[in-house]
Amino acid sequence: MHEGRTVQRDRPDHGGPAAVDVLFVLAVVSVAAVGLFGGASRENALRLAAVELCTLPLATLAIRRIVRAESPLQRPAAAPLSVLILIAAVPLLQLIPLPPSVWTALPGQTPRLEALGLIHAAPPWLPMTLSPRDTRGVALALIPPVAMWLGTLCLTPVQTRRLGALWIAVGVAGLVVGVAQLATPAGSPAYIYQTTNLGSLVGLFANRNHEAGFLLALLPVAAALTVPSARLSSRPTGARKPVLAPWLAGLFVLISVVALGVIRSRAGIILAGPAVLAALAVLWRGAGGRQGRRIAAGVAVAAGVAAVAVTAFALSPILDRFAPQASVEFRYQAWPYVADAARAFLPWGSGLGSFDRVFEAVEPLTLVAPTYFNHAHNDYLELWLETGWVGAAILGLFLAWLAVAAWRAWMSGSDLARAASAAIVLLMAQSWVDYPLRTETLAMLFAFCCGVLANQGRSEG
Repeated sequence: MHEGRTVQRDRPDHGGPAAVDVLFVLAVVSVAAVGLFGGASRENALRLAAVELCTLPLATLAIRRIVRAESPLQRPAAAPLSVLILIAAVPLLQLIPLPPSVWTALPGQTPRLEALGLIHAAPPWLPMTLSPRDTRGVALALIPPVAMWLGTLCLTPVQTRRLGALWIAVGVAGLVVGVAQLATPAGSPAYIYQTTNLGSLVGLFANRNHEAGFLLALLPVAAALTVPSARLSSRPTGARKPVLAPWLAGLFVLISVVALGVIRSRAGIILAGPAVLAALAVLWRGAGGRQGRRIAAGVAVAAGVAAVAVTAFALSPILDRFAPQASVEFRYQAWPYVADAARAFLPWGSGLGSFDRVFEAVEPLTLVAPTYFNHAHNDYLELWLETGWVGAAILGLFLAWLAVAAWRAWMSGSDLARAASAAIVLLMAQSWVDYPLRTETLAMLFAFCCGVLANQGRSEG
């Protein structure tokens, strides 16, 4: 079972191979830009704008190639593109000005009407969202992941593997920066964001949980890149085979598992085991036979050594992170109030980016604290609040496509496609207790994996 091609890349399109090369270069620039500037989800408007501007050319060229395709999109490729269009359409629809007779009839609009009544003003035309400025910000923030998803659809398998290797390089760079953060005083220039977890390994991110999520998602990707592609596998028997890649994969797994212990993200620690198992499954399924068992065993040993080292030197601090504390449990205390607010705005939601405004209105005095609760720390609950049943329906469509595409990947797809499906699941698992996909770097990595999974029908060569 193989998925159809999204675009016929073997025919010239105003320059043929040169056009493909340009798109790949733009994809490389986009990954590099988001690695440098996309590690925070707030208080970094200029950096986010830089990422959005850097990814606009990639989005433009990718759309052009897809629209000008000589053959129509086949069913497997059309499904994820349809979901992507629906995702991008939500904030745009929420920003459409509505006449007073329409928006005043929507659920949850009483505070707006009361505010207008206080100043004795007639209801003007207003959009559905309670926070138009934040919704516009969400719409702009969707540009980089949309560009990465579309761009990956237009890459050849060899280019896709090289882009995957670049993501690993970004992860390694983050670990190097993280070592510098631990070796220097808190607040040193090694911390690239003002609002951050000082004293922790955060790498190129502002939040240590997001650094942990990044490493988790990269583990299966690193494993997939150790398995030779079809082009390498088709070399003559006497040709030189890549022997360094498995060692590099084992080293990356070892360092990442140790780093997860140092980071002490609870979600990262809990998901470390599944992430390593996913990496081993990718290796076992991809390499096959004695070679696959040998590589998988080596990576398993590296993970085991790392786990022993973490247990020996960092067990007590890790256990402290799981100790019951009022401050730690705040998000769980807040979720019922967020859920009640979400039900008040059904079926359309309060508008993307409006969480702050809505939660401040429903937050009880018993939960008021000096800490800033900027997100629900549960992306699904926040999505339900901001988009209602519309967002839930789109999420259901995405999950249906993901289940089918992941099955195809594990049955007959490429190693990178299998790894991409695992990375997607890991990031979605972390989204139950955090907001990784609201960080631009993780959103683009997620989109890259979706593009790999949607484009798995093209044979490697």
